[in-house]
Amino acid sequence: MSSENLSDTQMEYEDEKQDSQEKNTNLVKGEEVKLKAKYPGLGQKPGGSDFLMKRLQKGQKYFDSGDYNMAKAKMKNKQLPVAGPDKNLVTGDHIPTPQDLPQRRSSLVTSKLAG
Repeated sequence: MSSENLSDTQMEYEDEKQDSQEKNTNLVKGEEVKLKAKYPGLGQKPGGSDFLMKRLQKGQKYFDSGDYNMAKAKMKNKQLPVAGPDKNLVTGDHIPTPQDLPQRRSSLVTSKLAG
């Protein structure tokens, strides 16, 4: 008996849930119709408004000459890739040993910590 009551309450709950979802969808559709009637041009253009498209076509505006020069320098860096010191040098093939490493160059400036 308790299993029958349980299944009946579950069925009622699911029916109420579906009814509330249908009411919510009807309310949303009604609101959409009202908005479309009030603003007929809303949501028609995928690229955005005419004002936005015109603004984007003008190009980027810079706050001052420093911003302009920094953006210009970034563009130059992107166009000219800088090669490493040795393209033939492959790293990660083997574990270096002290004999494999090049000799250190002596520094022209003496360190205060050296003594």
